[in-house]
Amino acid sequence: MKNREPAGKGEIFAWCWYDFGNSAFVTVVITVVGGVFYTKTVCGGASWAEWAWGTALSASAAVAMGVGPLLGRWADRRAAKKRLLVGATMVCVAGTALMGLPMWGVAMVTGLVVVANAAFLLGENLVAAFLPELAPMGQRGKISAYGWGFGYVGGLVSLGLALWMLEGGEGAVRNVFPAVAGFMMVAVLPTILFLRERAVAEKERTTESDWRAVWRTVREWPELRRLLLGLGAALTGLSAVVGFASIYATKEIGFTLEDTVKLFVVLQVAAVVGALGTGRWQDRSGARPVLLWALALWVGVSVGAWWSRSAESFYLVAAGAGVGMGWLQSAGRAAVAELTPSGREGELFGIWGFAGKLAGMVGPFLFGGGAALFGMRGAILLNGVWFLLGGVLLARVKLGNGKLVVESGG
Repeated sequence: MKNREPAGKGEIFAWCWYDFGNSAFVTVVITVVGGVFYTKTVCGGASWAEWAWGTALSASAAVAMGVGPLLGRWADRRAAKKRLLVGATMVCVAGTALMGLPMWGVAMVTGLVVVANAAFLLGENLVAAFLPELAPMGQRGKISAYGWGFGYVGGLVSLGLALWMLEGGEGAVRNVFPAVAGFMMVAVLPTILFLRERAVAEKERTTESDWRAVWRTVREWPELRRLLLGLGAALTGLSAVVGFASIYATKEIGFTLEDTVKLFVVLQVAAVVGALGTGRWQDRSGARPVLLWALALWVGVSVGAWWSRSAESFYLVAAGAGVGMGWLQSAGRAAVAELTPSGREGELFGIWGFAGKLAGMVGPFLFGGGAALFGMRGAILLNGVWFLLGGVLLARVKLGNGKLVVESGG
């Protein structure tokens, strides 16, 4: 049961601020600075460092994957999405603030990475679950695009902060982590203060277990399964890129940490353009064309990264990756929102999160193993197969105008 009073522009704007804040974590801590800091400073450049980093990211994804659907269903039944969102955010902020302290060894930093990233991933599920309540059918693509676009701007601003701090030399990298934590805390305050919980707690409690109910939803909903398989394949490739992009740029292109930050400024600007440019396209044509074009672009980006040998060409690859990321992430979230019935937002986005977190667990782990066997260039080329597979799977699903239908013959 829901309070159907529509969301105003101010509340939608407050919701977008969460994307603005949490983008600092994934952009700076996971993608740009964290991987290089962990492998070079924490692990001392050991031969197993990349594998350990990939395993930490995979472990955090496994935690979020197991907890996410249950947490979402629990939040629906108890009207607790907002409370859980605030809790997950606080855990992520605290873990990030502690990550750069010099007294920690490999085990402690690894644990903080796992805890902070798991909390970030759960928060991502929970904030997305508000989208169907905020935007009516036919506008969810646009609102999702606004959120992602605003999020990429947040990533860009946080990258600027990191770049300014890194001018202090290698020792300054440890100070980036508490700075990002503070940035996140300030940025998400509008969400904490103004985003409303519209759900009403259920008075009658079901005797069915949460896991059984979630499994029944997946088993009895073939459209959801097909959509999630396609998105899961695509996100497996994307999660590997996010986890290893800074390491690849450092090892294969010869970038310094400062160069890598500048590279991701290019990526973030392109992602803003990609996300904001796709909202009305999604609402007019449906999400499938956007998703398929995004995956075709990502196949090209994978080949381009493998081929690139110079900084100039790699900047072009990063621009293409940014546009593709904006298209893929915005359209993926909007597609799930179109499927979601009233009162089951937490559950459906928890299941969406399960697919994404499984991808986040598998992608970095396989990329790290591929890098050990075939080198970083071989791994980036093989990673492009995930985008190709995602396109093949999503081509069987028709998305558009607020309705999802599996094409005949599927």
